Amino acid sequence: MNDNKKNILRQLSKVQQEAVTYIDGPLLVLAGAGSGKTRVLTHKIAWLVDEGIADPENIMAVTFTNKAAGEMRTRINAMIPGDCAPKIHAGTFHAYGLNFLFRHIRAAQDFAGLHEGFTVFDTSDSRALIKELMKQMNIDKEDNDANYAFDIISKDYMSWTVIPHDTTIEDPAYFELSKKYRAALRERNAVDFDDLMILPLEIMRKDIMLRRYEQGRINWLLVDEYQDVNMPQYLLLRYLVGNDCTINVVGDPDQSIYGWRGADISMILNFDRDFDGAKTIVLDENYRSTGNILAASNALIRNNSARLKKNLHTQRTAGEKIYTLLASNDFQEADFIIQEIERLHKIYGYDYGHIAVLYRMNAMSRLYESKFLENGIPYRVIRGLSFYDRMEVRDVLSILRLAMNPNDTAALERTSSFAIKGMGPKKRAEWEAWIAAQNEAPAEIWKLAAGG
Repeated sequence: MNDNKKNILRQLSKVQQEAVTYIDGPLLVLAGAGSGKTRVLTHKIAWLVDEGIADPENIMAVTFTNKAAGEMRTRINAMIPGDCAPKIHAGTFHAYGLNFLFRHIRAAQDFAGLHEGFTVFDTSDSRALIKELMKQMNIDKEDNDANYAFDIISKDYMSWTVIPHDTTIEDPAYFELSKKYRAALRERNAVDFDDLMILPLEIMRKDIMLRRYEQGRINWLLVDEYQDVNMPQYLLLRYLVGNDCTINVVGDPDQSIYGWRGADISMILNFDRDFDGAKTIVLDENYRSTGNILAASNALIRNNSARLKKNLHTQRTAGEKIYTLLASNDFQEADFIIQEIERLHKIYGYDYGHIAVLYRMNAMSRLYESKFLENGIPYRVIRGLSFYDRMEVRDVLSILRLAMNPNDTAALERTSSFAIKGMGPKKRAEWEAWIAAQNEAPAEIWKLAAGG
């Protein structure tokens, strides 16, 4: 056993080592909270490469958020020496979809009319476009705004993988809006986040040879947070698992909280039915929480109707007891929180800055803020704003998007509002019409615009 292999396995428990070294078929790692599921996934990748069982470029690992994907890549880089780690396909489902469209732009052009330099609309771009279309179509319902319409369109579009020729939209106006929205995206040589899932799936459904090509790129497919996959993601995974590919997933149905955005818990519950010969390994030792917290969690979890059996345990001490308050109203709850903060600060000496209050939605903060002001307690409300959502960053990105894709009218509108003098609605409409009439690559269009 070489030194690197020893290091890879030494940090793992026996059951974690079993999950890492199992290579005889599909594997479900049923991992409870705090049991080291991400560690198992990343260590398995490192072990497969170190043992020579898989080439780095034939390994694909997918998860749901950029943060989780970044953490995954950081851990892999730390364990795999040399230039092997960058060759591993590790990222989000949407990153795979974007990469797929880049690599198969000809197929994307034939299927959806996309061409090189296409833009990815984020949620705010999509909602702005829908708002514009609603005005054009005179859709003006007091209880329905662009956000509501976007949610309806997105839900319907993501259901096409299940019902290819039907729709979930009951209102004819919104059904027409959905068609105009998708057409408007294509006119702008753009896709939205849903397209990054649906287009690769539909292209591979139509083009069997291309699907086989994608399958040939992957020998090992590892999936994090499998309990949160939705139907398009599940079907995409099924398409990618070819005859020479082994799928390993980690997840826990007890931690599935995204049913409201399409996550289907039945995917993880039926894993052994979907993949013949699948093995299940249970990680039920928690390394993060005390005994009392786990006991309370187990008491709640065992009431779930749809779950795979496991019982979380820990080698840590029982810890402090858990206290709960059954408040009769939100004011009583807020008063209790204020009293607890004052007790921790005045009796036990905790700084206010070392105390956090968590709540379910931003609207709930108003009452707490009022109570803090009444009692002279300093506070700070943390509402995280993504770096890419900052105004100045979005301004710069709009310039870059316009440079890459002159058909991106959303980027043109934003850029013209701060960077181009005299570009009012009329001039912008003339520019958009001129751009639409050109049948050239972006670089050639800019040459023509500059009089070259």
